[in-house]
Amino acid sequence: MNRTRIHCLRIALLAVGLTAWGMQTNRLYRDGKFAKEHNVLHLKQSPFGRTLSLAMRGPVDVYWHRGEPHEHPPGEEHPHDHAHGHAHGHTHEPGLAAGDDPELDYLVSLLEEDPHECAHEECKGEACDHGHEPPIAANEEFPGVRPYLLERIEAMRTAYNSRSNRTAESPRHKAYIMGEMERKLAVGYDLDPSNLAAYGAYFLFKSEALARVEGQSGEDLLILDRRREAHTLAHRTLQYCWRFPAEAPAMITGASAAHDCLQMLSEHPEPDMHLAQSYLQRLGLMLQQYETIRQAMMENNTWEDFPAPRRAEMEKTHSLIRALQRADLHYWNGHLTRNTPGAQPGPGSGS
Repeated sequence: MNRTRIHCLRIALLAVGLTAWGMQTNRLYRDGKFAKEHNVLHLKQSPFGRTLSLAMRGPVDVYWHRGEPHEHPPGEEHPHDHAHGHAHGHTHEPGLAAGDDPELDYLVSLLEEDPHECAHEECKGEACDHGHEPPIAANEEFPGVRPYLLERIEAMRTAYNSRSNRTAESPRHKAYIMGEMERKLAVGYDLDPSNLAAYGAYFLFKSEALARVEGQSGEDLLILDRRREAHTLAHRTLQYCWRFPAEAPAMITGASAAHDCLQMLSEHPEPDMHLAQSYLQRLGLMLQQYETIRQAMMENNTWEDFPAPRRAEMEKTHSLIRALQRADLHYWNGHLTRNTPGAQPGPGSGS
């Protein structure tokens, strides 16, 4: 058999294989059995993935604040770490006005001042006889290789993510920032849907103003679509956390997701009352289970195994959701009574 016929046979076999693969894939896609979400190295929802989800909070904050330095007092968390209908507690105006960037203004002043002007006070702007000796640097002790490298890496990261342009961001740049922000939030959430901060930030991005293109055409449809996505996200998180009844973080995240589901459902013109009753039951049961787990861990002296920031985060969220539960019960009990007389929330929904 000559070389030409061998090549033709290979091409024919390849075409037949691709055709068969395409037909099978199309059938699986129609039946809803085609795997569209990949889990590379099975990192998502794995113990190592949970650790990576915690580490994602740094890069997320960098994009959230447009790469600008942003510090919080010790013990004060970011308001966007929790998504309970609160807008972001502070804003960053686009662009930098003169005087807002001391380092850049200092460099500009060096370019503008006379190179022959003396900086000594005794000269008072007059010509002086002494030369311009280079400033004597203070003798600083070398901190070591590791601290030096960490400092250099941090400096490069800050320089890479910082803006030096004084002009405002263009619409396309804003769209790019929002896209990168959503991608990082989605990665952090997929690694561990039961992570309270990862879920809270992603839900807030989906449901609140930072995810919108304000003032643009079709904004109402975009907001409606985003809020539907936020409701789907909260419902999926609730279902996921329900599978881990022995884990305190999953229970408090699930309770937060149940409240968010109720919040999204309340904005529907004709909300599903059976679904609302189910959410109320899940909310009460998860709060009760979280309190039971916490009490048992305190008695076994294992509650301290959680880092202090995570304990504070869970406790603060528990207090908030417990208070919001009373408001949810008051609101939905009225709707349930009007629409289905005699129907009351199931066991576990009370405070």
